[in-house]
Order: sequence, then C-alpha cells, then structure tokens
Amino acid sequence: MSSLERFLVRLDSGIWGAISRVVLGLAMLPAFRALSGGRDQIWITLALFFGLLIALRVAPAMLRRALPFSDEAKIIWAERRNIAKQHDSFQWQKLFWIGLGLLPYAIIGDGLRNGELVVTFICLIGGGAGLLLWRR
Repeated sequence: MSSLERFLVRLDSGIWGAISRVVLGLAMLPAFRALSGGRDQIWITLALFFGLLIALRVAPAMLRRALPFSDEAKIIWAERRNIAKQHDSFQWQKLFWIGLGLLPYAIIGDGLRNGELVVTFICLIGGGAGLLLWRR
C-alpha cells in the first residue's frame, strides 16, 4: 500500500477520522453561509447539510472506482462499508465529531443561526447516541 493510500485509510479511522470530521465541521458553516448568500433559513441549511452527507458518500465511491488503489486498501474500505451496512451507529457516530466542529461557532463570533443550530443539535444528539451505541 502506498503512503497516499495509508494516509487515506487512516483518515477515516481512529483519532484521525475524528479530527478530519471536526475539521469538516469547522469548515462547513463558512461554506454554507457563502453558498446560501448569508440567508438564515432552516431549510437551506438542512438542504446543504444533506447535500454534504450525500457528497461524503458519493465522492469516495467515485474515487475508488476511478483511481487505481491497491487490493489491500480496497479490502479495508470494503470491510468498513460492510460494518456500516450492518450497524447504523457506525455511521451516526461520525456526526458527533462534525457537531464538535460546529460548536466553536456557537461560542465565538455572532453565534449559530437557526438552521445551523438545528444541524448542530442533529449532529451532537444523533451522533452522540450513535457513538454510545457503537461503543457498547
């Protein structure tokens, strides 16, 4: 497995998976605010959030098909996809870390807007429940 493949495999597991999702949470709100034109409407934020979740599922699938990854990396990713299919909590726990990335916006700056607050609660509550179930 190449160093790039090792990096990509690690990026979605353990502490690095949590860190990458916190960073995603930190980057989400500025991107969402720019895409929404600064409008504070819950449905726009929810639509952007669901679009992001879909992109997080579709983009890696497209890259796995388009790029020549080693069999070892493909096997690891296939095992993770099988775990995710069998256990919803495996996927839901990832939202918790995104929610942690959203929290600084609630504390600093002009705070969270209505839609952002809803997305943060969804991530923290749903993701926290998924994390607890997955650990159990």
